[in-house]
Amino acid sequence: MKNKHAWIIGICILVAGMMIGGGQSDSEDNLDQLGLMDDGASIGVSLVDTDTQMLFEEDVASYLGVTEEAMAMLMEKGALPSIKIGDDVYYPKESLDKWVEENVGKSF
Repeated sequence: MKNKHAWIIGICILVAGMMIGGGQSDSEDNLDQLGLMDDGASIGVSLVDTDTQMLFEEDVASYLGVTEEAMAMLMEKGALPSIKIGDDVYYPKESLDKWVEENVGKSF
């Protein structure tokens, strides 16, 4: 009697797996019909570059991968490229990247 139930359960699992697998291939067919499959061709969607170009003071240490103490020392020395607008100080990512490259091997 136990073997009979094992066969039924096994067959149910097999059928369910086939149905789930078949459902996935059907969804890909539907995406292809809608023109949404990634086949290397453009689908006319324009993505805006949301990557910020300027960092706030509190984000620079994380971006550079340094401790808060090291960041405070660099800011105190005025070593980092920054832009001050009113009371706010901003750090351009591109300038920070260039600064890092130019200062490899130096001590502060």
